[in-house]
This record gives sequence, structure tokens and C-alpha cells, in this order.
Amino acid sequence: MDERDPEAFRALYRAHYRTVCRYLAARTERDLVEDIAAETFLVAWRKQAEMPGHVVPWLLNTASKCLANQRRSKARADALIERLGELLRPGASTIEERIAQQEQLQALLAALTTLSERELELLLLSYWDGLAPREIAEVLELSPVLLRARLHRASRRLQQALASELGHERPHSEANRLAEALDLAKPERT
Repeated sequence: MDERDPEAFRALYRAHYRTVCRYLAARTERDLVEDIAAETFLVAWRKQAEMPGHVVPWLLNTASKCLANQRRSKARADALIERLGELLRPGASTIEERIAQQEQLQALLAALTTLSERELELLLLSYWDGLAPREIAEVLELSPVLLRARLHRASRRLQQALASELGHERPHSEANRLAEALDLAKPERT
């Protein structure tokens, strides 16, 4: 039985949304404030029954955790891009090979930018953090079946975007080589 009270939550939201936004505005970029505030109130909705009587400190603590999660996610994305760049650098001896590697890197970065934040997060958790699908499902509070479907779609979208950036109609040759380097073309772990 769901013990959450929609009316009480609306009152909480109306009373404290601006406070949470002011708190976040002092700590992050302007364009992220509303998204992180929304995430904060999503947590508040989920944990409404557990909220203490003094709700403002709890909300600000939750907002700080949501902000930290967003920063970690961005750091992982930046680290993945750096890792991918390093993947393509070694071994180029001729100017033609270096140009080809640079084109591949640009294609890969462009392909990554076509993914949604959720798809990128799934791929980061799987291929960068090395989590198994059941662990990712637990982290994201998703069913394992739904997680596997989303992870598969995200991997396919990246392969297709990479193939498109490299000028192929479907993933093969260079796109598959890069995808394999990222473990995107290998069977999913359990």
C-alpha cells in the first residue's frame, strides 16, 4: 500500500522548491539547477514517509547528494571520453594513420553526443565502471529485464551512431573495431 500523500507533497514542493533552487544555484551552473531540484523532489516523493519533521535540512542534504551524483556522472563521462581518446592514440606511426585515428576519435565523440544522458549513464556503469547488469539494475532501481533491454538499445544506438559518423550504413569494420574496444559488441555480462 502506497502511504505517500500527494497533497502533502504538493504543499512541500510549493513551500520549499525555491529554497532548494537557491541552494543549488550557489553551487552549480544555472542550466542544471532545475533538473537537480527535480531529482531532489523525486527523492523526496519516494521517501516521503521517512522525512523528518525539519524538512529543509533534509531537502538541502538530498539536493547536495543529487548534485554530487550529477558531478560524478559528468566526471565519468569526461573520463570515458579521455579513455576513448587514449584508445585511438597509440600505434600511429604515419601521418595517414594519425589522421585516420583523429577522424575515428571525432566520430566516436560525435556518436557519444547523440546518446541521451540515460543511455550514456548505462554505458558508463557497464563499460567504464565494470558493473554487471544485475548491479546496474540495483543502482538505477530498475528490473533486471528492463535494464538489459535498455543497455542493449544503448549499445546498439552507439554502434549505429558510430557507423553513421564513420560513413557506413550499418555497424561494421572500423565501427565494430571501436565498439569491440569498448566491449559494446561482446555478449552482455550477467
